[in-house]
Amino acid sequence: MIIPHSEKKSIKISISYRSITLFGIIIGLLTFFSAFIVLKFSGMNHELNELQISNEDFIIQSKRLKTEMKTLHEHSSLYYEKILNLYIKLGGDPQKIYHLPDREIIGFLEPNSDVFPETYRLQSDIYNLNTANLLTKEIIKIIKDKNNIIQNTPSLWPTKGYILYPFGKYFSPVAGGEVINYGVDIGTFPGAQVIATAPGEVYELGYSQSTGYFIKISHKYGWKTIYSNLERIQVKKNQIIKKGETIGFAGKTSLNPTYLLHYEVHVGTSPLNPHSFLNQVQN
Repeated sequence: MIIPHSEKKSIKISISYRSITLFGIIIGLLTFFSAFIVLKFSGMNHELNELQISNEDFIIQSKRLKTEMKTLHEHSSLYYEKILNLYIKLGGDPQKIYHLPDREIIGFLEPNSDVFPETYRLQSDIYNLNTANLLTKEIIKIIKDKNNIIQNTPSLWPTKGYILYPFGKYFSPVAGGEVINYGVDIGTFPGAQVIATAPGEVYELGYSQSTGYFIKISHKYGWKTIYSNLERIQVKKNQIIKKGETIGFAGKTSLNPTYLLHYEVHVGTSPLNPHSFLNQVQN
């Protein structure tokens, strides 16, 4: 109770405990919610800062990835071109080469978006690498086929020696004039080994006074080789011969007093210059 010092009427103010309690609760709730909002706002600011940092890092990583993808695209394109050129030079079938269209429909991307060209280049790189892988397998097959042809081509020297009389027209001291040679005459030493210049099968052998003993061998791809002026032979008709296998020994005849081997190479019925096929290093 307030006791005034004047004679005016006194004013009586009374506050109940319930009101005080309710007021305290309200103040407490306001304080709590204020603190909650402040903390939440502070947390949101922190998250926004983290997101901004993450976004900046993402932009940096994206630029780096874009640069690396560009480098990858350049290398994959170069690799594809190298493989493609090698495939064509080896005689590969151009019909087996497929090119990615200039524009490819990518349904989930807008064509004018920033992501579209990068995605397209990536798909192009994947396609080129897959195609290069297929072409590499074709190249390996072509090389194996060519190696098989080389292995079956008469490429060895049939005996150790030197070219005595060349292929084609030449002056023969024995005949005393110009003659046509359908092979080459290789000067050598008595009894020199004569080997098969390619794998094949003996289809004919025999003897004549002018040629001495002779051997004819058929090979893959239409090749035929003839070896004559032999002193003796070491094979039989229809015998399968390996490349480099000894088939006879060089000799001489009454018409050829010099020890030599007469060697011919034919494709079908056409004689070819054997010197073009001889391994220049071997001898």
